[in-house]
Amino acid sequence: MIPLLILGLLKDCGQSSAYELLNIFKERNYRYLVHVTKGSLYYNLQKLANEGFVRLVEVVSVNNYPEQHIYEITEQGNDYFDALMAKHSVQTDDITLAFYMTTLFAHQYDPEQFKKAVSVQIEKTQKKIEEIDFVLNSKKDIIYDTAKSMMKNVRAHHELNLKWFHELLEQ
Repeated sequence: MIPLLILGLLKDCGQSSAYELLNIFKERNYRYLVHVTKGSLYYNLQKLANEGFVRLVEVVSVNNYPEQHIYEITEQGNDYFDALMAKHSVQTDDITLAFYMTTLFAHQYDPEQFKKAVSVQIEKTQKKIEEIDFVLNSKKDIIYDTAKSMMKNVRAHHELNLKWFHELLEQ
């Protein structure tokens, strides 16, 4: 998914460095939608460059800061973006959380420890919902409608989990 993210951001923003792409990712709060680390972004950007999907436009250094490599998407990259969109837009994935696996064997675990774990899940899930609400309210002008819709879907999933976590505590 990271190559699709990089190519999409380059299509959105034009010529950019990896640093700028990370900032756009953070500014738009896409972390609610896809997991990206600095290392994975840099690795995938370099891989896309090696495959000819993006090209290095220039290397800049301002005020003795480390050099920034500025990239742009190529025509081949546009075609690859379209292929990735076609491939991933029809895929369906199971929703899985590491916590789900623990519920399969909760009967084998200390009940008090499991209740503590569920309480942690409730606390973290409530925080995620609050963060998504904040982003949807405060950054609505810089997030595309499709991303807003996706964030609302993620929020609804968290709400459903929250309900389930409370049911687990009652059991």
